[in-house]
Amino acid sequence: MISMMRDKPICWFKNNNLIVPKINKQYILKKDLPISKKIGECNYPSGMICKVVKYHEDICLTLEIDFKSISHEEFPLLHRNIDGNEITFKLENASLIGKQYRVSQFYDYFEEFDKDMTMADVLDVRQAMDKLYSAVRGFENSINGMNGDCNSLIVDNYPFQESYDDWVLSFNEWYNSVDDNCYTYRQAIKSLSDDWKDYDNRGKMSGDNPTGELDDV
Repeated sequence: MISMMRDKPICWFKNNNLIVPKINKQYILKKDLPISKKIGECNYPSGMICKVVKYHEDICLTLEIDFKSISHEEFPLLHRNIDGNEITFKLENASLIGKQYRVSQFYDYFEEFDKDMTMADVLDVRQAMDKLYSAVRGFENSINGMNGDCNSLIVDNYPFQESYDDWVLSFNEWYNSVDDNCYTYRQAIKSLSDDWKDYDNRGKMSGDNPTGELDDV
C-alpha cells in the first residue's frame, strides 16, 4: 500500500529569511496603511496596534485590530466607516478583496510592538535627537563658513565611510526615520495607557522645529 503524503506548505516568511509573525503577539503599524477604496480616502493610522490571530502558511495571515489604539477624536471618520476588526495578508498568487494585502507587505508596515516602551523613553530620545540635529547643523555651518580647507582640521581619524556632505544627507534620513518612529510610538502609548499624561506636557512630536528643545503643547 502506497501512502500519498501532501507536501507541507512553504512558509512565505521562512522562504524569504524573515521572522514568522507570532500568534497572539502585538504588532505596531509603522506608517499609514491605505484601506479599501470602499471606505473612501481613510487610512489605518501609524501607531495602530494589531494582534496576530491566524496564520495559515498556504492561505493567509490575519490580524485583529485593537480599536483602543485608534483615537476617536483624531479619526472619527475611520471609526464610523470601518467594517470589521480584521486585516488579512494573503499569498502572492491569491486574489484580494476588501481589507486584504500581500504577505510581502507585512513587514513594510508592521513590526513587533515593544510593550516596555514608555512615553519618557520616546520623549528623551526625541529631545536628544533634536539636540544632535542642531549640533550637526551648527558644525555644517561652521565648515561652510571657513576660509580654509576643512580637511586640514577634520581628516585625521575621520570616522565615516563617506564624505561629510554625504554623511549629513544620511544623517538627515536617519533623523527623519527616528522622528517617524517616535511619533508612531507616542500615538500608540497615548491610546493604550494613561501613564503618558505626566510626560506629554514636555513637548509635541511635530518634527518641524528641531532646535534642541521640545515645543510646548
